Amino acid sequence: MPRKRSARIRDWRLKLAALGLSVFLWALVQTEPRASSESFQRVPVRVELTDTLWTLAGPTTPTEVELQLSGSSRDIIRLDREGTALSIPISQVGTPDTSVFLEFDWVELGQSTGLTVEFISPAMIELMFEPTMTRILPIATRVYGDLRDNLALASSVGLAPLDVRVRGSESQVSQLDSVWLEPFDLATVEKSGVFSVAIDTASLSGAYVSPDVVTMGLNVEDDIERVLQGFSVQFDAERIGADVTIEPVVVQVRFSGPRSLVNALDPSLLRVWVSPEDLEGILPGEERRVPLRLEGIPEFVTAISETTAVTAKRAAEGLTGTNQALR
Repeated sequence: MPRKRSARIRDWRLKLAALGLSVFLWALVQTEPRASSESFQRVPVRVELTDTLWTLAGPTTPTEVELQLSGSSRDIIRLDREGTALSIPISQVGTPDTSVFLEFDWVELGQSTGLTVEFISPAMIELMFEPTMTRILPIATRVYGDLRDNLALASSVGLAPLDVRVRGSESQVSQLDSVWLEPFDLATVEKSGVFSVAIDTASLSGAYVSPDVVTMGLNVEDDIERVLQGFSVQFDAERIGADVTIEPVVVQVRFSGPRSLVNALDPSLLRVWVSPEDLEGILPGEERRVPLRLEGIPEFVTAISETTAVTAKRAAEGLTGTNQALR
């Protein structure tokens, strides 16, 4: 009797173990990602061109393809979230017009290594190439905005280097006369210094630029003002006539700019005058308001006369005026 009971216990344990194994296998099957097939529309086409003698003359034809992929649902969902592309490797260009049959290995599958490419539509891509050209071109700065109220630019903007090497399509590079920097805002400057500024490569349509970052040096000083008196208003009396007078005869001028340049101003080098063209044809007894002109102002210094215009008058016939002749 004990033996039969022991056999029944063993049978019960075996059946329970078999049931547990069945449940485990069922759960394993349920958690395993199911195989699936999915179409990816409008996948971009890229060209990895390593032949430096040629460059793409335009976009591929077509610029996008359709992919049919198969694999686990998990991998397909992951790739759909990350995105994909088709990259065509070109190591050597044979002719300007090239037709390329697409290979499955060129599809970028990212981390989804379990996916399989079933087909690509269309199966062929048209490419257009043109020879490359390399030139050394000067750099053009592009500054905007104003310095802070207490600062003034004391010298020209410095660049290092002054030019860059540009390689791109012959049709594009041959038309360039300079390369622009990215816009630089003067309002961000707090003191003199050297700033790193990138080349504006976005406007070069994929051309290669070296270096693509340069240094820009800015020299700023305190912005000050200085007023100088006693500038005689001059005009060409020999050309206009000795009977023409100017009022006022003497003016003052206000100068503003960087401290070193404003303090170093030499009044003898400055000229306040009236252009002969503005006095042309003035008649006896006529009064005419004419603009006042300033010359000899150093770069980066601003000069403003106390009056922007003077009154010129030709004496009536038989009278002679007092003139300030040009010296």
